[in-house]
Amino acid sequence: MSQSWNFRTAVLLVLSLVFGAQGCRREGQPIEHVILVSVDGLMPASYLEPDRYGLRVPTLRRMRAEGAYSEGMLSVFPSVTYPAHTTMVTGMRPGRHGIVTNLAWDPLGRNQGGWRWYAADIRVPTLWQVAHAQGLRTAMAWWPATVGAQATALLPEYWRASTVDDAKLLQALSTPGLIEAVEQRFAGFGERFLAPFKDDETLTDVAVHMLETVRPHLLLLHIAQVDHWQHEAGPFSEPARQAIETADGQIARLIEAAQRAGLWAKTALLVVSDHGFAATTRQVRPGVWLREKGLLTLDAEGRVTDWRAVVVANSGSAYVYVRDEQDRATQAEVLELFRTVAARAENGIARLYRREDIVALGGDPDAFLALEAAPGYALKGGYTGEVVRTIAVRGEHGYPPEQEAMRAALLIYGPAIGAGRIENARMIDLAPTIAAWLGLPFAHAEGAPLELPKRHP
Repeated sequence: MSQSWNFRTAVLLVLSLVFGAQGCRREGQPIEHVILVSVDGLMPASYLEPDRYGLRVPTLRRMRAEGAYSEGMLSVFPSVTYPAHTTMVTGMRPGRHGIVTNLAWDPLGRNQGGWRWYAADIRVPTLWQVAHAQGLRTAMAWWPATVGAQATALLPEYWRASTVDDAKLLQALSTPGLIEAVEQRFAGFGERFLAPFKDDETLTDVAVHMLETVRPHLLLLHIAQVDHWQHEAGPFSEPARQAIETADGQIARLIEAAQRAGLWAKTALLVVSDHGFAATTRQVRPGVWLREKGLLTLDAEGRVTDWRAVVVANSGSAYVYVRDEQDRATQAEVLELFRTVAARAENGIARLYRREDIVALGGDPDAFLALEAAPGYALKGGYTGEVVRTIAVRGEHGYPPEQEAMRAALLIYGPAIGAGRIENARMIDLAPTIAAWLGLPFAHAEGAPLELPKRHP
């Protein structure tokens, strides 16, 4: 399967290079280096209204005042990490680039909770592929769906057992010598790198080293403490605010590293997020309804052994898949089931999306239905236990991107960037914008370069 995807990606890449944007990258352009930093789950209010939340974020404040900013970038459906991050580097929605959910397709649970970690599963050309083909240096630290990606320097996002052995696995998957070199430079890095959760400082250590040694034309960094704490304690909770302040400090480190490396004069820094957050107090497991209707079979340990329909939950939404495309009876049964449960407000289903609606949203065209969670509710996986349960306040995402709470952050800053607001920013526009700066052919994208405020002398 990986070979077929690699072949498809190679063909698409060649077509992009042959039929893409006019011209190739030239030295001497105002922007020769791009740093794309994703602060997972960062909400635009963090830089639009920092005083409201008591945030000490001098870097975000400066970027907002002196650079270009969006009041809320349109994410993707579902508004979750892996689909969104792949959109950022392809300019295409999930239904076309192929990373349609965080979790890998695994209805029988044999993959032990695997995610869509692998670059080979991306069906269209990425920024790093096109940049590499043009002879540019690329570096990626903890960017989703980059295991096996070709880059000058790579630390892919990957975990398995959530033990110290994951660090050994990451070292094997990363550019040879990279982890050892970073450990020699930064005190405490080795101990922090062994921890199951890779904190923002640890990952920024890697990115700083990449900037100063590789001097990449394109650097991708993904940090996730803000997302983690907003999930655990709710949007703008005290732990979340601390994480936002930590992220601010890491962004400052990147600017300083670019300055030390002599790159800053021709660098554009983008600070983005993949989605916003909404507070929830109830969880719903739609899969329980499928089990009760006999649409799947479980063994004694609760594992799926056979199915006619299954659910893949994305918190604010969920996909429902029917195994047999020609099984009209099961399709009708599933549709009637969810129409019935959605009619009762206490079940937490705000809306059903048919396949044509999903495709229009840019979601997974293989899904039979999508369910949207009602405000205050989150849709979770599993086929046993309570269907609806009340929980302590948590933060969730995955809702349709048009919802105001799901709007993503976008700040663009650097010597060549003007100050002011970016209107109607969409996540699909990021890759074409970066490609235009670097002179890369990228005509396959659904998005278009952003219109940014002009820089005044």
